[in-house]
Amino acid sequence: MSTVAIMRVTCIACITVKRKTITIREDQDEWIEDQHLNLSSFVREQLDELIEERQ
Repeated sequence: MSTVAIMRVTCIACITVKRKTITIREDQDEWIEDQHLNLSSFVREQLDELIEERQ
């Protein structure tokens, strides 16, 4: 017996994302957890700012 999942995606402005792995220290990890910081969002925002500055 097999299961089939059907997913419909409506995309107005599709963005392809890539997964990357970073290494952080244990104290940084603890701080991120304590601050309830979404690390992916934080990195994306910082990269956007840096890209904008350098254009």
